[in-house]
Amino acid sequence: MSEIRQESMRAAVLKALMDEVKKVYDAARAEADGRLIELNRAIGVKTIEVRLPGYDQPVAQVTLSEPKTGYVVDEAGFLAWCKQEHPSEVQVTTPAPVESVRPAWRKALLGRMKVEPDGTVVDGETGRVLDFVEVAEPPPPSTTLTFKKGGREEVARAYRDGRLALPDLLALPASPQE
Repeated sequence: MSEIRQESMRAAVLKALMDEVKKVYDAARAEADGRLIELNRAIGVKTIEVRLPGYDQPVAQVTLSEPKTGYVVDEAGFLAWCKQEHPSEVQVTTPAPVESVRPAWRKALLGRMKVEPDGTVVDGETGRVLDFVEVAEPPPPSTTLTFKKGGREEVARAYRDGRLALPDLLALPASPQE
């Protein structure tokens, strides 16, 4: 019986620590991401290599992704346009008859859309205005953190060797009673 208590205690402690580490990680990522976005706006930096103390090679990199312009499609307007301009691209599904634009046609048309300088969306092949599509505001910039080959292992080695002080990195908040 004491074995199951020991295993359960270990799981509970690790879960509590994991939850706290997740909070600290999220805050650290937000801070690092914000700094990379600032650097990008100031001098165009898009990637930062991550290095560890006592190790010359990068173990990871943080890369800024450029948000792409999105589109908002008025589905009813799209269906009406297709029924008028391309009726063979409209399908009807049953049991309750439901009309929709064939997925392959939708993908092809939306994939070749172009935005004119005045913001009008047109079919890139025919130049016809697609008044059922609006340009959406692009999302805010985001980043990705990618480990280099062997990077995770080097982080673990740096921890075992004492080159990383986890209490300093984690800086878990003090309890309210302290």
